[in-house]
Amino acid sequence: MSYQTLTINAPPPYLSLSQQERLPVVMTVAGSDSSGGAGVEADVKAITAHKCYAMTCVSALTIQTPVSVHGIHLVPKDVISQVLEYNLRDMRCDVIKTGMLTVDAIEALSDKLNQISPENRPKLVIDPVLVATSGSPLAGEELLSIIKDKLTPLADILTPNIPECFKLIGEEREINHLDDVFQLAKDVQACCRSSNVLVKGGHIPWKNTSDRYITDVLLLGKEKEFIVFRGNYTETTNTHGTGCTLASSIASNLARGYTLAQSVYGGIEYVQNAVAIGCDVSQPFVKENGPINHVYAINIPLERMMGDECFGGHLITPKASDVDLDKLSIVKDLPAIKEDFVTYLHNHPRVKPHWESYINHKFVKMIADGSLEHYKFRFFVEQDYAYLLDYGRVHCIAASKAPTVQDMEKELSIVGGIKEEIDSHKKRLRKNFGVKDESYFEHIKRSTALKRYARYFSDVSKRGNWAELVVSLTPCLLGYGMSLNVVEDSITTTDPMYQQWLDVYSSEAYRKAMVEGTSMMNEIAATYPPEDLETLITIYGDVCELETKFWDAALEYEEK
Repeated sequence: MSYQTLTINAPPPYLSLSQQERLPVVMTVAGSDSSGGAGVEADVKAITAHKCYAMTCVSALTIQTPVSVHGIHLVPKDVISQVLEYNLRDMRCDVIKTGMLTVDAIEALSDKLNQISPENRPKLVIDPVLVATSGSPLAGEELLSIIKDKLTPLADILTPNIPECFKLIGEEREINHLDDVFQLAKDVQACCRSSNVLVKGGHIPWKNTSDRYITDVLLLGKEKEFIVFRGNYTETTNTHGTGCTLASSIASNLARGYTLAQSVYGGIEYVQNAVAIGCDVSQPFVKENGPINHVYAINIPLERMMGDECFGGHLITPKASDVDLDKLSIVKDLPAIKEDFVTYLHNHPRVKPHWESYINHKFVKMIADGSLEHYKFRFFVEQDYAYLLDYGRVHCIAASKAPTVQDMEKELSIVGGIKEEIDSHKKRLRKNFGVKDESYFEHIKRSTALKRYARYFSDVSKRGNWAELVVSLTPCLLGYGMSLNVVEDSITTTDPMYQQWLDVYSSEAYRKAMVEGTSMMNEIAATYPPEDLETLITIYGDVCELETKFWDAALEYEEK
C-alpha cells in the first residue's frame, strides 16, 4: 500500500506576526445549552467570533434543544465559587458576562466581585435572563430580588428585553411609543441601581407604512442621554440565543477597548447579521426557535491553507474524479453552462428577475427620453464616480489573483478603462454642474445602495477566488450595454449631457469590452468545478440585484 508524507509547517511569516498575541479575555457565567444555540455555548462562539479568549463558569447544566428544555441540573455554590476563585486568580479577565443565573451563582459571583477592588474588578455585563426569547419565564421572585440586591448595582450595563424589564420593575405596561421605552429604561435603571441599561426591542417590532423595524434603546447614565438603534425586523423563526449572543458581543467589544456605545452598536449589528444569515442545523421537523449563525464572519483555516504555498494542503486537493457528479443537481445543466454560461445565467431563476429589472430599468429609459431630472442624474454621476473607485480596486485585486499572466493583463487593461470612465465623470460634473474644487470628489457622500454594493465587493475580494471576483464584476459591464440595447430604438432625448452618456455604452469600444467579458465568463465556466458553480450563480444574481438598487437610489433621490 502506497503512502504520502506531508510536512506540517510552523506558522508562515504572515501568521508569525501574531505570535503570543495578547487576546482580550471574557468570562461567561451562565447555564449550559446542550444544543449549542444559547447559554454558555452561544457565549463562547460569540466571544471567539470577536477574537477574544473565552472562559466559562457554568451555573446549570440543561438537557435541551430548540424544541424544549427536558431537564436541568443546578451546579452547587461551592463549585461555582471555586471556578471563579481559581480562574480569576490564574487567568486575566477583562469582562464578565452573565446569563441564566441561580441563587447560588448570584451569591458566589457577588461575593467574589466584592473581594476585588473596583479599579481591578473586571467589567460586568448582565443579561438578566428572566424571560426567554420564546416568552417562557426562567426566574422566580426570590432570584429576582437577589439579583437586584447583590448583582445589578455592580454592572456596567444591563441588557434586558421588554418582558424582563417588566419583571425587574414589577409591573407590565403598554409600550406604544418610543417615549414609553425611554421611561421603561429609566425605571429599570432606578430599581436596579445600574447606570447603563440597554432595553432590547426585538419583542416589539414597530410598524410604519412600508416595513417593520425594531429599536434597541441604550440609556447612558453618566451622560444622561439615550441612543436609539433602529434595525430591520427579520421574519424568521431562528432567534434562539439572541440575548445571550448580544450580551457576549457587547462584553467582547468592551474587552477590546471600545466605548460602551460602540460596543452595543457592534453587538447589535453582529446579532442582526447572525439572525438574517441564519444557519440550517436543526432537523426538518423543528420549525420554531432555531439557532442563529454565530460564525458567519469566521474564516475556515483550511481554506486559506489550501491556497497558500507555505502549506502543503494543495498536494492533497481532491481530483475531479473524486467528486460524485451524479449527486449534484446542476449536473443536468452542464452542457448549457459550457456552451454559453452568460446566457445560462441570464435565464437562471436565481438571476433572471434581477437581470430583467436591471436591464429594463426606468432610470435608463428616462435618460433615453430626456425626462430624468438633472439633479437626479447628478446624484447618479457622483455615486457612480465613487463606485468606480471601488470597482477599479476590486479589478486590481482580481489581477493579483489571476491564474495566468494573460488574465492579469486583461484585468489591468480593464483598470485603465475604468480610469478613463472616472475622468469622464469628473469632466461631466465640472462641465454640466459647475464643480471646480478637486476636493469635492473626495467628499462625495455615499448612498446606502452604494455602501451595500461596496461592502459586497469587499467581501468577495477578501474571501473569493479569481473566478468569483470576475463574476461579481461582470454584471456592471454587461448590464449597462444591454440596457442600452433595450432603449436604442426609443432614444428621443436632445439633451447633450444625456446623449453623451448614452453614446459611451453603445460605442464600439464598449461593445468590444462586453464581448471580451462574455468570453472570459465562458472560459471560467468551461473548467470550473461543477460543485462550485452554484456559488458563481448566486454572486451574479446578487450583483444584478445590487445594480438595480443602485439605479433605484438615483430615481428615489430628492434634493434637500
